[in-house]
Amino acid sequence: MKKGLRKSGIDVVGEVPWGTHFCQFYQTKQDLIDILVPYFKAGLENNEFCMWVTSHPLEAEEAKEALGRSVPDIDVYLAKGQIEIIPY
Repeated sequence: MKKGLRKSGIDVVGEVPWGTHFCQFYQTKQDLIDILVPYFKAGLENNEFCMWVTSHPLEAEEAKEALGRSVPDIDVYLAKGQIEIIPY
């Protein structure tokens, strides 16, 4: 990883500078999961604070379950406050 760049978790995007913003268009709930789970996983692996504000079509509990399939110790991250999954 180049200095000053972070893994985005999004393969087609690659590494990005801190503070980069994204806009993602999606058609299905699965599209949303497919882009956001790797993104938040990368943030957790980089020891970053993550906040996922959910809304229809993906509710908070579904988001937690989806993330938990890729991040087996999601409950540890939630307990220590490294990630918050909040319904809108």
